[in-house]
Amino acid sequence: MVQAIEMLQSSRKSRGFSSILEKLKKEDPVAFAVVDVYVHTLRNQHSAAVAKGKRLLRRIKEEPLVWRLLIYIGGAHRNMGEMDSADSCFLRALEITEKIGDKKALSQVKFQIYANMLFRAEYEKARRELLNFKRDPEAWEPHWADYFLGVCALVRGQIEQSIKHLDSSLAFGTENPFYFGALEMKGLALRLQGDLVSAMESFSKSATSFQEYSSSYSAFPVAKSLEISRLADLEPPPKRLISRSLSLAKKGSWGERAAAHEIEALLLEDDAEAAKGLFEASNNYIRAYQNIEAVLSGLTSAYLAWSVDSPIFTKALKLIAPLIPLHMGFEKDSLLGEFITTIEPLANKLLNRKGDEGIRAYLIGGLRVLVDGKEIRVKKWHRNRAIRAFVYLLLSPKHRLPMDHLFYLLWPRIKYSEKTRGRLYIAISTVRSHLGRASLLTQNYDFYQLEDTWTDLEELENLIRLADATQDPDQKEEYLSRARELAQGELLPEFPYDRHIDEYRQYYKRLRKKLGLK
Repeated sequence: MVQAIEMLQSSRKSRGFSSILEKLKKEDPVAFAVVDVYVHTLRNQHSAAVAKGKRLLRRIKEEPLVWRLLIYIGGAHRNMGEMDSADSCFLRALEITEKIGDKKALSQVKFQIYANMLFRAEYEKARRELLNFKRDPEAWEPHWADYFLGVCALVRGQIEQSIKHLDSSLAFGTENPFYFGALEMKGLALRLQGDLVSAMESFSKSATSFQEYSSSYSAFPVAKSLEISRLADLEPPPKRLISRSLSLAKKGSWGERAAAHEIEALLLEDDAEAAKGLFEASNNYIRAYQNIEAVLSGLTSAYLAWSVDSPIFTKALKLIAPLIPLHMGFEKDSLLGEFITTIEPLANKLLNRKGDEGIRAYLIGGLRVLVDGKEIRVKKWHRNRAIRAFVYLLLSPKHRLPMDHLFYLLWPRIKYSEKTRGRLYIAISTVRSHLGRASLLTQNYDFYQLEDTWTDLEELENLIRLADATQDPDQKEEYLSRARELAQGELLPEFPYDRHIDEYRQYYKRLRKKLGLK
């Protein structure tokens, strides 16, 4: 099994991988099933990976297989934006590797946990942990930490330090899985420095290399390159590079699709229309936990909208207002740095403004939901699965879930198919009818999404993240004090025996622990 995984990780083009899988399937069907979950994640079949992986967990007992399986399930959850569920998987894997005393495995699991911190924009915490990881003589692939450390330095505005970390990551060559990503991040660092020509070259090399592996991620550096060409009036990337990236991205997961949306927006000549498309791209980046991309596309949207007096300006600024304090290093950006400084006071006002529009859900201490300022009685819907579908969407980070995964959560013993998906449609229709506005629960691609939604759990997360990022002791204490006020009571006590909600309860307990609460 280890040979099969290492071979696939080293090269996705490997012709010998299929034969290794066939041999593994005959000699060790259980190990093959574990590897098959991993393969599903690589194919962006994340819901299937979670469903298959969780069924396997009930069957296998060998701890070396269990911790690997948990890593793959956690990775699939992360790729679907379910960061809390991913955390739960990684923490279970951590317990197992600590128990069996496998230091390399333990280090590998920790690295996944640190990656989650980065996706959550918990940059300061991730930076501290990664520095310790790199110093550990027994760490698994310690040089991989340089890529993430380069990202952390970048958002802090430590450009030279960021380039140093990224160059260290690049020094290990293309066998390092972060090599092409490090090229992309170095391009961003060069942009912040003002070396736009070198930045464009780095993005182009990154995108071309990703395309050689048929990776949909190539859209990310292409989008960043188009931002520079749009804002600095430089020659855009070659048309073939753009069209190939779009083709690949539209087959990718949420982040890649958001990048495709950004590319299409940046190719529009009209600034108002481009700003509108960039706003949508930024929104989708946020839902995919691609926070750096969300800030960059959102800022570009706001800048273009401001230049033509478009109402998208306020929407874009409100969207990225919670992320701006976490990416203050972008004030050094040679293209939009001055603009960030100008709009920061307005962004802070928008961040603290709370309106009555949309869904406001209180999950801590008991479920209470308001829609456009009017309370709705969820427990009186008399359709249990519709209630659970709504609660799962409220809990899910960014309030979105793939249709097949939501079906699996509601009907775990029934296969999702053409014949059975009508059940899910009925549940969703019930939720829409009770919300009173169909636009609050949308279907995009293959997932359902709650729009204009605020929850106290999400607010709690954001306050803790802001407290960790700020260097001002008084500001830090203000954030923590507000967070402690929110973290009073149990999470959704009305649903005591729900396994999916239990995963979020464990996450909520970890948040309370960070605040010094028992």
